Amino acid sequence: MNSKERIAIYGALALLLALNLSTILGLGSPAAIAEAMTVEDELGPAATLTLTDEDEPLVLRSTAGRLAWADNAHGRAYSVAFMAPGKAMEPLLKADQFVEEHQELDDELRTNGQEFERRIKAYEQQNADVTPDDPRAAEVQRTYQAMRAEYEQWRARANARMGQLRAAQVERAYRDMVAAVEVVAERKGIDIVYRFIATAQDFGAVNLPQAYLATQQRLALVYPDALDITDAVLEELSLETE
Repeated sequence: MNSKERIAIYGALALLLALNLSTILGLGSPAAIAEAMTVEDELGPAATLTLTDEDEPLVLRSTAGRLAWADNAHGRAYSVAFMAPGKAMEPLLKADQFVEEHQELDDELRTNGQEFERRIKAYEQQNADVTPDDPRAAEVQRTYQAMRAEYEQWRARANARMGQLRAAQVERAYRDMVAAVEVVAERKGIDIVYRFIATAQDFGAVNLPQAYLATQQRLALVYPDALDITDAVLEELSLETE
């Protein structure tokens, strides 16, 4: 054994003895002594960190700014947050542009509906004196039924148009909300944003099915409040926050 090896061994034995004596004499735990002897506050830089157990080692590395333990995207740690969509969707759908579009279509449909009703009423008045025994009764009845059928078909198309408009507006509002979420997520370095309803929010249910639905919609049961970015998204959309 050369002198360098003796120095290394004797030094290690002396450190071990000092740590044990400190515990026996009540001067502090080995962990406390080791912490006090630490020169650097952080480890690294290092390309990888290997953690071992009885099965196989786990190699941790930094990949695209995220902690990774595999070569694929599934083996990485991602930053997450939560956002309550209802708090954004409701005011977005009340925007002036949406209200005006709805009112414009509603006025158009109401005008057309009134025209149908005027024609039907006029026909009823025109043939008010036709009795079941009248030779014209069958023809009047057929014409009247055809007018009513045409009116009902128009009403179905009108309802479909209104439904299509509302559906399109909901999607547009949703796209605007998602765009705002993406901006906030990019700013805060968030990878995944989950939709949720705060557990403290009242159900507002008036029957059992609605109550059960409210429980199903609350996907997150426990979460740090700091992960809720709803207010930040509302500010990005220039909407009022609570």
